This record gives sequence, C-alpha cells and structure tokens, in this order.
Amino acid sequence: MENVIAASDELIATIERNFESKGLDYKGPMAWNSHDKKACCALVKDVMGMANTEGGYIVIGVSELDHGFCLDGVTPEQAKSFESSTVCRFIQNYVDPPINVRVQKISHVQKVFVVLEVPRFGDTPHICQKDYPDVLRDRELYVRTDNNETAPIRSSADFRLLVESAIRNRTDSLLSSFRAILTKTDANSAKRAVSAEEQFSAQITAARIQFEKRNPLQEKKYTFFVETVFSLQEFDQYRFPPRELELAAYKASVDFVGWPFLFIHHSRRDCLSTTDDGLESFVSTQDFGGNDMLDFWRLNESGLFYKKELPGNAASNPPQAGVPAIARHFAEAIYCMTRLYESLLTDGDVVTLGATFFGTRGRSLVWGHGGLFPTRYQANRPQIDVQMSHTLAQWRAGIEDHALQMTREALAFFQLDQPDINQLRTYIQNVFQRRF
Repeated sequence: MENVIAASDELIATIERNFESKGLDYKGPMAWNSHDKKACCALVKDVMGMANTEGGYIVIGVSELDHGFCLDGVTPEQAKSFESSTVCRFIQNYVDPPINVRVQKISHVQKVFVVLEVPRFGDTPHICQKDYPDVLRDRELYVRTDNNETAPIRSSADFRLLVESAIRNRTDSLLSSFRAILTKTDANSAKRAVSAEEQFSAQITAARIQFEKRNPLQEKKYTFFVETVFSLQEFDQYRFPPRELELAAYKASVDFVGWPFLFIHHSRRDCLSTTDDGLESFVSTQDFGGNDMLDFWRLNESGLFYKKELPGNAASNPPQAGVPAIARHFAEAIYCMTRLYESLLTDGDVVTLGATFFGTRGRSLVWGHGGLFPTRYQANRPQIDVQMSHTLAQWRAGIEDHALQMTREALAFFQLDQPDINQLRTYIQNVFQRRF
C-alpha cells in the first residue's frame, strides 16, 4: 500500500501498549471524512487535549474491549483517507494557534494502523476557536484528564499545571535566546534556517526515492539525469492548498520546444496524481528520435518544486552534453519558476533555483552535431551543481541574464570558461520566440 512504512520499535511499543494514558489514545477503525464533521471534530478535540497536556500519539485501528484492546488495523480505503494536509487543514479551522500533527501509516503484524503524532504546545496553549454542537465549544481549553479522557479545564489544579507548563516552555525559549546573545549567535534565526533547509531536504529526498520507485528503465542503467529544485526561504508544510498549486502549474506549463518544462495537460490526467502533501507527475515515453524520455516532478504544498528528467542524449556514445540543451534548461526553468510562483508569492519573496547534472564525469560538450573539441571540454566530476537565489521580481526582470550566468557556471565544470555569450543569448532568445 502506498505511503505505508514499517513500524519502528518505538511505534510497535506504542501500538501494543494495551492501555491508554495522557499521551496515548486508541481509536477503533475509522476513515477521515471531512463531511462527517462530528467524527472529525471529536478527533480534533482529542488532538487539542493531547497537545495542551504533554503531546503524544493517537493510534487508529485499535478497538477497546472489556478486557483490553484489540489490534484490528484499518482497511486500505480508511488508511488512504488520512492525508496529512487534509487532516491538518481541518484541525486548523478549529484551533488557535494551529497544530500540525504528523500522520503516519504503519505496517505491523500484517495490518495497517494510522498514527497521529501530536506535538506538545510551545509557550501558548491551544484554544478552541469554533463551536461544533455536542463536541466543541468556542473559547474552551481542552486537556487530557487523569482518567485518560479529553475534557475542558474545570479545576484550578489543571489550570495551574497548564500555566506552569507554559511558563516552563517560555523560560526554555528565553534561555535559548539569552544563550544565543551571549555567544553572538541568533539561535532562533539559525534554528529556523536550519529547520527550513532540513525539512526541504527531506522533501527532496522523498521525491528522489519516489522517482526511483517509478523509474521503469532501471535495467538500462542510465547515469545522465538533470535535477531541478525551486525552494523558498521559510518552510510551511501546508502553505498552499492543492487546488492553488494545480492552477499555478497549468499557468507555468508553457511549450517552447515541443515539450514544456513543467508538463501538465487536461487531456493527460493519467500522468498527474495527488500525494499527502502536493501534486506529482510522471511520464515515460520516447521522443521522435526513439530516445527514452523520463519526466518526473513534484510540487509540494510547502512550495517546493522538484523535477528530475532523463535528457534525450543520455545514451550518447561517446557520452556528450549539449551546450544548447544546458542553456535552454536554465532559461525554461527560470521562466517556468516565475510563472509558477506569480500567483503564490509576492515580488519580494526570495526563491532559490538549484540544478544538478548527474553522470557528468567523462562527458564532453557538443554544440549540435559538429562538436566543440570533445576531448578538451570535458567534465571530470560525477555531478555538477549550480544554484542561485533572487527575489521573484529580480528573477522575472532578468530571465536571460540569469540563465546565461547559470549556464556559464555549468559550462565551467566542463573546462569551458569563456563561452560565446552572444551566441548563447541568441539561442535563448530564439527559444522564447520559438524560432529555430
């Protein structure tokens, strides 16, 4: 089943604990159905109570019996219904500040369980901000009680514990800030930067793994691939709703040379699928010359765009890399990026474009069929990385110049330090004007 992972030792112990606590709640098999608001709000209530206490786990697929609990698991349809973005977006409609739970689908004892990992609140408890009849009350604070149930705060003792926990969390945060000042380091900023980089990196890794899973040409052992990533400064896992992403993708899909950089088409819905946190497309075909083509991209709700493709000359012998293809790649990537984020970001938002060419060691530069002294202009490293960051407005204002700069950086790894810039600029202009 897709997105189901093997259980870790910690989660196995959690699933098999056989008793509930403030940090563990069992739920019988169920599906997430946003139209059944009463059931969803009951789960939101438990999430709030757990977050306001010590955090913990809600395991779905474990029924309560008179003498304990039964590991039923959930059906494939029930597991599929629990998507992180859908669940978190629903929770955020009822909770302030928002709670981002982690949804995991775990395989254990040949069954599947859905595990919601609930983080403990920071320095501000989570309060209900909307009523739902017989389930939730606006302006209510929910906690886990000593009876392992979720209920509003009613006693002064529970309220004192919540206040003390908030003070302790706030104190820890202040101590970190003071430590950062004393060490001349902005710890909070560093933490945010590192966290964003790590979380985007995790999404890139997930996309790479998915590409390998879907690649039908692994037995051909291609090594020459091109990977492109658009990333933002701040990480927010559910920053953009899927529908907005899909509309932005259609807007960014522009065909200059017979195949758009971002392939998405109303008549090829079979190539497009939704994931727990965005959109995904995969195409495996051949071009008019009979060369294999692979085109894979992911657009996450965080705003991260990942694309991996197999170039048309991947199987060339001797190994070659086309100068025009490299220039066109950067030109189309930047153009696509500006259109993709046009309705999602402001002009002042910074976007980073990174491109990696894999399998470049021993690969020679050529321009068309004539070649450019292949034995001289050759890469001596297995992969080439080029990266650049600008505001969206700066990218848009200088597409040609930025494409030329990134092309020059890539060509330098092939020992071509002084390419003919006028020739490259003319080629890029011809691409955008569809003139060949």
